Amino acid sequence: MAVYLILMALVLVLAYPLIEHKPNVVKKLCYVIVTFGAMYLISVFRYGLGNDYYSYIYIFWNIKNAPGLSIFNYGYEPGFTIVTKLISMFTADVNIMYAVYALLILIPTAYAIFRYSENIWMSTMMFISLTFFYCSLSFIRQSIAFAIILCAYRFMKERNHFMVLLFIFLACLFHSTVIVLIPLYLIAAFIKPTKITVPIYAILTALVYLLSWPILRLAVVLLPQYKGYLELNFITQGYSPVYIIVPAIITALALIAHFTGYGKAYPKESALFTNFAIFNFIIWFIATKHFVIERFSMYLYIMMIMFIPSIARYYMNCAKVYLARRKNPDAVVEFDKTVDEVIRFKHPEKYAKKYAAETKKEKAVSQPVPKKAEPELSDIEKEKQRILAEIMAEDGDSDIVTKPVEAVENKKPEKQKKYSSVFGEQFNADERYMPKNRVFKKRRNGFVNFVTRPVTIFAAFLVVVVGANLWYNYFGLTVSKKGFHGVMPYKSIAPQYTEFVLSKESKDEKNTNLRSEDNFLNYMYRLKEGENFTAIISARGDVTGGYNDGALSAVKDLGLEKLLTAQKNQHYIAIIEGGKVVREELSKDRIDTGVIDVLGYKTQIISDADESIVKMGNKNYSLNERGMNIVVLDNTTRNIVDKVRFKTYYVMLSATR
Repeated sequence: MAVYLILMALVLVLAYPLIEHKPNVVKKLCYVIVTFGAMYLISVFRYGLGNDYYSYIYIFWNIKNAPGLSIFNYGYEPGFTIVTKLISMFTADVNIMYAVYALLILIPTAYAIFRYSENIWMSTMMFISLTFFYCSLSFIRQSIAFAIILCAYRFMKERNHFMVLLFIFLACLFHSTVIVLIPLYLIAAFIKPTKITVPIYAILTALVYLLSWPILRLAVVLLPQYKGYLELNFITQGYSPVYIIVPAIITALALIAHFTGYGKAYPKESALFTNFAIFNFIIWFIATKHFVIERFSMYLYIMMIMFIPSIARYYMNCAKVYLARRKNPDAVVEFDKTVDEVIRFKHPEKYAKKYAAETKKEKAVSQPVPKKAEPELSDIEKEKQRILAEIMAEDGDSDIVTKPVEAVENKKPEKQKKYSSVFGEQFNADERYMPKNRVFKKRRNGFVNFVTRPVTIFAAFLVVVVGANLWYNYFGLTVSKKGFHGVMPYKSIAPQYTEFVLSKESKDEKNTNLRSEDNFLNYMYRLKEGENFTAIISARGDVTGGYNDGALSAVKDLGLEKLLTAQKNQHYIAIIEGGKVVREELSKDRIDTGVIDVLGYKTQIISDADESIVKMGNKNYSLNERGMNIVVLDNTTRNIVDKVRFKTYYVMLSATR
């Protein structure tokens, strides 16, 4: 865990000198290079890290060995397949493969944060603590996809629907789940979060949550080929409610900002990304019942690393104005600009045409339609009006004709009415809520006045955001031995689990390392290379439901051929001596070996739907838990080295002892 804590410390320690204190483009660039450079080194030098680490090695070799267009027969997205094939044409080193994947994830992410984020250090912190960096160590294809989507942030703000859809298409070349973003984006773009729509979202969410099983059963009636999916742990299990705490906090902050100052000053951005925050929370909420749906939240959640810092910048600017005008009511406050704003300011010629078109469009929407010019009066009519004016002036109504023109010009304009449909795209920013124009009221109640001060609001917002993120980061790394997505404990390519390293381990070290190994794939590898081990396997219930490509590859390398063909309701036992499979049975019926000899012990092995037994003498050494129960003996001492159960029915393949 030390590696990740050092990374987070680096992100926070460098925030003040490079981002907050006299910021400029060069210092911001240095910050991004250092922090994302550290992430890149962690990514490149990892080994066996992440739930899908071995899966992608398996995929890499399949694509490398596939001839011609047959590379597309494996069912992976075309963009990912082509990139992987190109890598394999130049190298067979999987470390280089992962180095290239890391570039494809971290460079677009770093670019988007550097150019568009309104608070770079906060965006970087959230990228790590909201698990996106940890995802990049495991979910390679989906991480490349969300990195591409993050680069569409600018176009989402501008409501450039064509460019947003183009980026979604590009991201779909790496992970097909991005397609879900199309309807979500269109809903978020055209339906504003209001006091009507937000409760409707809540009601619909409650209905979907309560009726999820009837909905799924109806779905498999319409699509019977997916009937078997209803029994998978992806569907039947959900996340702990603790995982929705941070999404709930982010949604609450977004809603508060949207219905107060930020949403009035920047209604276009606020409406879209507040919807994203709401949809993200809805997905996480339903994931507490069916965790498979969590994957779809990533493309919404990634935008929060830009949106929340944008709100923070607004509150910070309001606080700056408040403090400056306490000393000097006429003070003019300079605000920090994003790198994108600096570039646009320095090179206006590149954006002049575009801004002119946008300005013209905004004027057409916001300005009232001019009245038709009245027809010119004849000389007789003009004379009549002149005489009438003189008569009225004599009667004391001279103000009609004597009011100075300046008075009319200086008359305060009436507040323009705003006409906007829930489904419309007209967003009229209220200039009064811009930080530079804010007028801060002084409340009579001292406590209320203190709480509503911009400085207090900004400080509270910062504490909540930073505190929630740091807590979630620490919680995720410590809540289980595997951490987020299997990134714990951190392992480096020096040393790797290779034959060379294993040959250098002493016998006691091999026994100790086997007992401390929680990674299923590494455990299989150690059994394969463990010439001094005898392993007895007895399955209880589903033994393969959670297997991914990497797990299948590890099982195949170990020589468990029958296990590769195991179905959900089949029972399984195996005996491995010195890395070689000496007995393997697979059956739909209960398996009972009877009394057999294993290292001189009278042994009985049983595998059934609700029973796992590895009886040696008069004692059952199996943990007798659902999944794959393994008992390992030392061939020399004949002592028990390890007793472990792997949740092979569960995608995490986690271990218990």
